[in-house]
Amino acid sequence: MNQAQYLKNKNVLITGMTGFIGSRLAMKLSRMGANVFGTSRTYEKNNIYRLDIQSFDEVNQLIKDKKIDICFHLAGEAIVEAGQKDPYGTFDSNISSTLNILESARQNKLKKVVISSTAHVYGDHTPPCSEIDIPQPSRPYETSKLCIDLIAQSYAKTYDLPIFIPRFVNIYGPGDKNLNRLIPATIRTVIMGKNPKMWGGGAIRDYLYIDDAVSALIHLASANSKASKNGIIFNFGADNRISVEELIGKIISTSEKELKIDKVPSSRKDEILRQYVSWKKAKETLEWSPKTNLDKGLKLTYNWYKKQQDK
Repeated sequence: MNQAQYLKNKNVLITGMTGFIGSRLAMKLSRMGANVFGTSRTYEKNNIYRLDIQSFDEVNQLIKDKKIDICFHLAGEAIVEAGQKDPYGTFDSNISSTLNILESARQNKLKKVVISSTAHVYGDHTPPCSEIDIPQPSRPYETSKLCIDLIAQSYAKTYDLPIFIPRFVNIYGPGDKNLNRLIPATIRTVIMGKNPKMWGGGAIRDYLYIDDAVSALIHLASANSKASKNGIIFNFGADNRISVEELIGKIISTSEKELKIDKVPSSRKDEILRQYVSWKKAKETLEWSPKTNLDKGLKLTYNWYKKQQDK
């Protein structure tokens, strides 16, 4: 059975459906014939429900009422700097919301639960990190995500729940309106004809295009039970390993503008110099691989922001 056949007519819940990844995933699932429902903290329309994801009663009622088969849990704090400023809020939001999803999934016997995680949990482990490497996060955001991973693994093993945990590298692409992230912030500055500012610049990261991230989520949701025999955690990357300075340079080149990088003193402490993953397991087990290289992805992303700016 292919992905479309498996997902057709399934009742799917996406927490954080109005976000960058959630909105793109919802469109893809709808085109594949799934019945898509979502949650949002601020927005309610059609099949998007405004509710408190940290309230078990509200989450459980929605899952029960809509007879949810599959849940993608994408909601929660996703910014490293936010965790620095409000560690308590980050731990509370990420852990309690995930626990609510897992417990409701247990009670309602969901067919599949995908709990989105991050490659940041590996901390300063020597890259490329594989799924068997021991995570060693330090900052609140990454630590909260590792707590989620451990709780999800506990539910999977104790209650035989069909759970998958994707650990993504940095995701970018059209539709990301969070200007705290490097790529949209830089593109916006360049479109305005200003020199982008950069602190540090030597940190090496990997960047995954949004459509490839959505494809990874769908591969997990439609995977058979054999996919989890070697563990429920899967890394997803693109081998677009590049320094921050080189990435900003690529964005300037994409714009074809005569700009330069303005280097400023760094305010961030303990920045990890090299962080990326091996996604061999996803390739071999799920037959997944990224389709969009960095040059093409940046061009598509730049053009999208340019259209938004022109409007």
